[in-house]
Amino acid sequence: MTSRAPMPDPSDKDALRQWMRQIRNNRAHGGSEAPATPAEFATVQRRRLLQSVGAPLDDSERRRLDVALTGAPTAQHMVPVSTLGAFLTHLQDSVSAVAQAVYGRPTSFASIPRDIRDATTLSATATYPSSFGVTIYGPSIDADQHDLFGEAPGRLNTVLDEAMGKVLDIVDLSEGATSSNDLLTEQLAPLGQRAMKHIGALTTDLTDAGMGVQVTWRAHGGAVRRSNWTPSGALRVRYLCEESEFTDAERVTVSGWLGTASSFRGKVEIRTDSGEIIRASTDEELTGQLDVYFNRRVSAEVEVTKVVFAGGRERKLYSVLNIRKVDGAES
Repeated sequence: MTSRAPMPDPSDKDALRQWMRQIRNNRAHGGSEAPATPAEFATVQRRRLLQSVGAPLDDSERRRLDVALTGAPTAQHMVPVSTLGAFLTHLQDSVSAVAQAVYGRPTSFASIPRDIRDATTLSATATYPSSFGVTIYGPSIDADQHDLFGEAPGRLNTVLDEAMGKVLDIVDLSEGATSSNDLLTEQLAPLGQRAMKHIGALTTDLTDAGMGVQVTWRAHGGAVRRSNWTPSGALRVRYLCEESEFTDAERVTVSGWLGTASSFRGKVEIRTDSGEIIRASTDEELTGQLDVYFNRRVSAEVEVTKVVFAGGRERKLYSVLNIRKVDGAES
């Protein structure tokens, strides 16, 4: 049997093509099966790495994120460890902070609940051929486990799915042809100060290094979403995050009817006595009790934070801290 030649430097395209031809010839003459394309090589490499660390090969129940850094700094198939490490750290922080904002009350400093962190933990398992790439998996979901909605896996999007969807919405909007930032601000503002801080740090990593990133998100059931974040798109988001100002939160009392309540997402709508509709998140301890107040007249203590974006656009964020039924009110 002909011994397999070592893989050449991927930057030497002619040598790489010759190596692939030798592999195909060896296979045609009865040699052992070997990868004949970069995609096949990536699959074999990932399987070997998973085996070497004792990780399960069946990852069908785990979400997968393929990330490839692009741009001039990766031209030699290398990237500074400090740049890669900061990017991955801020990616994890951004996803967890967005998840906390989507499924709870956006906060500035308080710790993110452990169940949110566990549900959005990302783990890097292997590299694959690209300018520079990393394959990242979400947490393992056992068949008898339930997600934060109380539903079995696969029935609904998980917290991680929702958070990644929000992040990729921001990526795609920043790459749009329109010069208006209104849609971007509408996506960023409800996420709150903490999430915007982490997203700003993530874009700083990319823009300071002059890099972009190609992302492929693979969810349960084979759904695939691809996004390409260029340095200019990342710079646009960085500007909005860095130039936005959050005012100190104020507490007010609001009276009205609670018309919409979601204990899954921790969101409510209150129609005030003046006719205004307030859409608010709820404090974690209150979220599980919202069904008691649905379609009833209530009095709520609400924390109000105003965010002013670059250019003067304003948005108010509401969080319900506590709530009570008004005596004598009927549903």
